[in-house]
Amino acid sequence: MEFVVVGLGVFILICFCFISEYVEKTKNKIEELNNEIDRLNKEVEIRDIYKRELERIDYDKEIKSVGIEKMLIVKNHNWVVIGKKKPKILVGDYNPSSARNTCGTLMRMGFDVDVVETAEDIIERVKTFMHYDLIISNNEYYGSKHKSKITSSFKLLDELKEIEDFDTPVIVLTVSNDRDKFISYGFSEHIEKVLDEEKIVKTFPKVIKKIKFETIEKQ
Repeated sequence: MEFVVVGLGVFILICFCFISEYVEKTKNKIEELNNEIDRLNKEVEIRDIYKRELERIDYDKEIKSVGIEKMLIVKNHNWVVIGKKKPKILVGDYNPSSARNTCGTLMRMGFDVDVVETAEDIIERVKTFMHYDLIISNNEYYGSKHKSKITSSFKLLDELKEIEDFDTPVIVLTVSNDRDKFISYGFSEHIEKVLDEEKIVKTFPKVIKKIKFETIEKQ
């Protein structure tokens, strides 16, 4: 009887050791699989970000490809930015004709301009530590080709303020003339479409303190 009990005890101990080893191996295998899944997900995420960045660059090139003169609705040219450093501006606008006029006006005045199509593009640029002195956002993004999930400038501003150390001034460019609504929400300034040089000269020095303007004669 004692032999049977001892044998049973040994058997149980062996089984316990075997099960413990199996559980540990299974646990390690699951951890390896989870790590591999995380690695693959990061690769997919990086690939998607890279692909989207190429699309942003293509959109920028497409907007500017017609040349500055054809980009502009308002043809008068009276102001130019002076200084050693050209202020860098990020424009968010899904409408090609509107984006062309905004970028054309800014570029002709001497600003360094990038343009993107969606609110998510703006956020991605900021999160990847691309420096801009100013962001100009359309009021809405319902018509963006990539179906922006963030469809309003208000939601965009909320998301930007969640980014650590974000302090870039944001101007909303809109057909709305309700300036108080946008300023009270937290935008640095409001500009009513269509953007022109006079509006830039009136508005920009309030939000970008280092910018100076110099009048030049019409040609």
